[in-house]
Amino acid sequence: MPDNLIQKKNESTWYVRLDVPKDVRRALGNRTVLIQSLKTGMRSEAMVRRLPILAQWKADIAAAREQKIAAREQWRPELADKGSELEQRINARLLDAIKNPSKVSDFLSRAYRLDVPEQELPWTGKQPGHPIPSEYAEIMKAAFKRESSSTVDAVLGGSQITADFMVLFAKDKYKLSQLELEEARELIINPTSYKPRSPISKSMIDAWSLYLVSQIESLKTRESHKSRIEKISEFLTTEGAPLTFDTIHKFVKTQGGARQTLLNYMWSGRDFWKWAIKYNTQFREEFNGQQCPFDGHDLPKVGREAGESYVPFTRKEVEDLHTKSKESGKDDLANLIVFGAFTGARIEEIGRIEPGDTIFDNDGEPIGFHIPKAKSVAGVRDVPLHPSLVPLYKHLCTQAPSNDGYLFKGGRNKYGIRLDGLSKQFGRMKKKAEFSHLHVFHSIRKTTTTELHRAGVGLEVLPYIVGHENKSFTLSVYSDGCSFEQKVKAIQLLHFDFEK
Repeated sequence: MPDNLIQKKNESTWYVRLDVPKDVRRALGNRTVLIQSLKTGMRSEAMVRRLPILAQWKADIAAAREQKIAAREQWRPELADKGSELEQRINARLLDAIKNPSKVSDFLSRAYRLDVPEQELPWTGKQPGHPIPSEYAEIMKAAFKRESSSTVDAVLGGSQITADFMVLFAKDKYKLSQLELEEARELIINPTSYKPRSPISKSMIDAWSLYLVSQIESLKTRESHKSRIEKISEFLTTEGAPLTFDTIHKFVKTQGGARQTLLNYMWSGRDFWKWAIKYNTQFREEFNGQQCPFDGHDLPKVGREAGESYVPFTRKEVEDLHTKSKESGKDDLANLIVFGAFTGARIEEIGRIEPGDTIFDNDGEPIGFHIPKAKSVAGVRDVPLHPSLVPLYKHLCTQAPSNDGYLFKGGRNKYGIRLDGLSKQFGRMKKKAEFSHLHVFHSIRKTTTTELHRAGVGLEVLPYIVGHENKSFTLSVYSDGCSFEQKVKAIQLLHFDFEK
């Protein structure tokens, strides 16, 4: 069952099934198997439907493991806290010992007492009479054989008993290894050596990443999310600081960068916080009732730090870039520039157009194409073909069989972006032509939008051509959008001279 699909006896419906690992069965309701109907008898459809369910199950398993790990990891901060408390009591008793002229034997009876409530002793209630385990008994015997020469010596001896007992408590409670036992002794003696770790652990980030698979389609977006949270967690660990509004504000100040970069950090932080509060018990218990530390930050709104937007090319600059592409023998790049200028489409939208997306008129001539998958819901749209683009469009359709079925030849980087190579070609060319860093291929999209707007195309049509949300409440809520014919008339107002 490598694909996790099964069919029950005498049923045609497909189910997704996953065995629950033994170590998390109790956390998942003592279930040994997770199974859910996919409500389809088509295997191909079941293969697709199973993916978000499996992603969620695996995230649940990872979260359950994370909670177990997090619970065990509590021994360090717990022991450091106890060490700090013990240090304060020792200081108070030492001061008392110096001031108190009483005999050593009298002081011993007060100093050699365990600073632990009886009900917290690990042997309490286990057997009649609560016999002390041998390890603890040996500590007691050795301590009382020791002769103290002064009241100060008596305080230090008594405190040592408590410290040794606390280490053994941690060993029994958390099943510490020998190396961890040595670390525990150091924490009791020197509690300031403990530096709090980020509450956002690696295993939590991994569990959240699995969850994102069922929420965000883009691998690049998911990896950007993960990278930002990893950077925030690293900052918390390095600073030894708590996850609070003030700490995140300090983090933001160390990042610098444009406003959009900082907004992305806040976006990732809020998304992680929302998931952790909902699905991670340990995190929820620790931060219950605390306001999300990623909310309410005032980020730059003016100046360079507020961010700089891409600048549109002029119509002549687009034409000149096309000429330079042709002169350099980069025909694919030249065709891409023409296509972008006459459609206003995003580069990756263009890279995914197939002949099957073509819209034909009654005579079988191409008059447009459909974009079925885009950056946003508004990006899914029908785009008309400018009359000057039709010959190139037909030519590109004939080349599709040799381009993996797409109009443009492309590659596939790890994020599945097809025209990354052409985008880099464009970047090198525009840099050589001494355009600024704010001029990119996306700037051609801005050129198209500007040209349409200046030609009189209004907001009742323009957003539907370029795939933007319409900001008009009436149009976005009550209108089903403009007609294809309206878009055809608008696109025909574009004029570029790519024949020179």
